[in-house]
Amino acid sequence: MCLTSCKGFLNVKPQGKVLPETDEEFATIMHNRINDIEGGYDEYVIGNMDVISRREGCADDLDANIKVGSITAYAGDVINHRQTDYREIFEIIRDCNIVIENLEGRTTTMASDVLAAAYAMKGICYYNLIRDFCEPWDEGNADRQLGLPIVKKFDIKDMPVRSSLAATVEYTEGLLNKSLSKKMSDGKFFFTEYVVKTYLARLAFWTEDWDKTISICSDIIAESGISLTDISGYEDMIQSQYEPKGEVIVRSHINEASELGWYFTYVKGYMKTRPVSASLVSLFDKENDIRYKVCIDAKRMGAKLPEARIRLSEIVLMLSEAHYHHGEEEHALNWLNELRSKRILNAVDLTMDDLPAVRESDRIVENAEGEPLTPLLQAILDERRKELFLEGDRWFELKRNGCPEWWIINNGLKYTTKKYMYTAPIYKGDVDLNPDMKQNAGYE
Repeated sequence: MCLTSCKGFLNVKPQGKVLPETDEEFATIMHNRINDIEGGYDEYVIGNMDVISRREGCADDLDANIKVGSITAYAGDVINHRQTDYREIFEIIRDCNIVIENLEGRTTTMASDVLAAAYAMKGICYYNLIRDFCEPWDEGNADRQLGLPIVKKFDIKDMPVRSSLAATVEYTEGLLNKSLSKKMSDGKFFFTEYVVKTYLARLAFWTEDWDKTISICSDIIAESGISLTDISGYEDMIQSQYEPKGEVIVRSHINEASELGWYFTYVKGYMKTRPVSASLVSLFDKENDIRYKVCIDAKRMGAKLPEARIRLSEIVLMLSEAHYHHGEEEHALNWLNELRSKRILNAVDLTMDDLPAVRESDRIVENAEGEPLTPLLQAILDERRKELFLEGDRWFELKRNGCPEWWIINNGLKYTTKKYMYTAPIYKGDVDLNPDMKQNAGYE
């Protein structure tokens, strides 16, 4: 009632503040958000080490049955934090809407660059919301699956309800494409062409649009000027404290002067208090795989710098899997072998005849389309698990491939990650405020 009756809720003139007017003033809104990313403060767009520690803690690449350590051990422990993420992400979307509403139609180069950044940031926020707060994509049911509120303008009186997942994905893709259409000229606005295309590829991959995944990933590999980092440069790339080296397309925490440096030192220490799971360790060629040598220490603890980043290897892995689902197994295998050649000394190319049999005891037993794993797809998923270890990927791989239920034992109690827990709860404040806002299953 207070908010409804207060006509001046957004009028902050009594405090000497007004909404921006010039291109430069609107640019400041985006620069503030970009500075958060570059300084490592951002948890909601590119992400940071804090986000990775929570995701890796809830997944199974680190074995909480041996030792819980200092990080989250169970998805149920971060439910409140995850619904707070929902609120915080929509605050970023609000800022993007302010910029878009006021700059669209202006013809200056700065206005165009700021708009490109706003559309990109908003699109990435929606992509992150889709992965966290919507159920995994179901091709035959996406028009009926719950999506997200589509917030097109800055209006505190507007209370949009959840659209379908299909409509949310279409809207998100449109935002990213609008960013590309602005043809950003200045890299200081962070969201350059191939950063945006990388998120378009991720969106297509998550929604099982294999044709689009192949098209975008092929373009990135051919035209971005970035190539896979080889064995000799791998450690320097992975352990780089601030600089995006090698095949890194985008990463956070690139500001060496960040005040958070001391905190991330502690987070890195926390990550090394839980051992790497035996199921992951068993996948490596321990003598020849550079990833094992760099990322897992002699005590079986994760030694990889857990920074939020996207690398070309992820693009290659998405391309390989998309070719697989497209029925092009030779192409899938060729790209898999291309990555292996950059990670394993004297790697021998895999062939269809010598792929290991499917392990029936593995956690993931079905693919994104609900079909049983084959030896080739298992090999692709294994390579992804090794490559993106401690990069916050495994939780979403479990979600994308069947949402398997599993448990850990801690202090004599059994904690089970249920299928519904892969999808985070909508912020309770929004559900309480709007009776038409539907909560996700399991949290009603």
